[in-house]
Amino acid sequence: MKDRSFFSAKVKNILLYGGISKEEYDRVKQPVVQANHKALIYWSVLVSFFWIYCLVMSINAKDYAMCRPAYIVALCCCIFSYLASRFVVTRFPDTLKLFKFIFRLSLLGGGIGIAVCQWNLRSLTLFAVAIISPSIFIDSTFSSLAVHFCALVLYIVLGRNTISPDIYSWGLGNYILFSVFGFLIGNAINRERFERYVFAESAKELADIQRRYAYYDQMTGLKNRRAYEEKLSWLAKNAPAEFCIVSADLNGLKKANDTISHQAGDELITGAAECLSAAFEGIDTIYRTGGDEFCVFMDGPIAKAQLCIARLEDLMSQWKGQYNNSLSISTGVASNENHDSIESIIAEADKNMYEYKRNYYINHGIDRRRR
Repeated sequence: MKDRSFFSAKVKNILLYGGISKEEYDRVKQPVVQANHKALIYWSVLVSFFWIYCLVMSINAKDYAMCRPAYIVALCCCIFSYLASRFVVTRFPDTLKLFKFIFRLSLLGGGIGIAVCQWNLRSLTLFAVAIISPSIFIDSTFSSLAVHFCALVLYIVLGRNTISPDIYSWGLGNYILFSVFGFLIGNAINRERFERYVFAESAKELADIQRRYAYYDQMTGLKNRRAYEEKLSWLAKNAPAEFCIVSADLNGLKKANDTISHQAGDELITGAAECLSAAFEGIDTIYRTGGDEFCVFMDGPIAKAQLCIARLEDLMSQWKGQYNNSLSISTGVASNENHDSIESIIAEADKNMYEYKRNYYINHGIDRRRR
């Protein structure tokens, strides 16, 4: 039973997802759609020029006059595919599948039209369109099968009453043979393409993870000390006209670690990060610079930062954890007004924060050595 389900899943993946799993297909679906959209634009223009050339040739060479209807229909389909890719697919991305199908069928149909009408180009044309068509887009096996089946029906309809039975049978056999070759080649190419996209997506995700480990604190999700140092360097050269720095320090971390547990201390740290993120402009402006130390960079006047600090006080008053019943953060703020360096702004913010912390411990009657 297990082997049968495995086999059916394998067949389903080959038919619908280019030989990869559905999970992998869903991961790379968006970049594949974008690549197919670009391919539809490119190929519809390129093949349009080919059909225009064929039309001109049919005017100058009488032997090709019979193929003219096939050229005209195929050219119209290419122009339609181009316009659709520019003005419809951009607004309705789900229609891309339909226009891909129309374009590939028009390519096969035009080739079949030439094969039916022009005996000396029959084998070459059938071979070319049957081999090229499956490889134009990054498509599933089922899509290629559907296009080839519709083209086969088109050949049967066009050729049955147009060419002699022996030539018709010979051409039908050739088309089926060439389609099988084209289908197998296209399927192998598309599977390799899908796998390449999966690899690229995995590499991108790995790079994102590495970047987060490099610049983000894993416990809180805030930016870390390394990102903080780079921010300082950036501000030294690109400081906005008006900005302020908020220095924040968690109160009572040592007491929670010593008297309750380190889980309680971790809870205070993550709770402080959550309250800071909610009170200020988001995690990209907040840095965890030490065990219980945080820093916030804000554009704008100091009054804006003071409003955020007031919001932080309100959030702390409502906070309650599993191990701790309360949360307290000392804050100090300073702006770049009347300062000529980033270091002096940070020094003033730290000074104001320590003053806040000193008053907090005095008001709560707490021994600073047990903070």
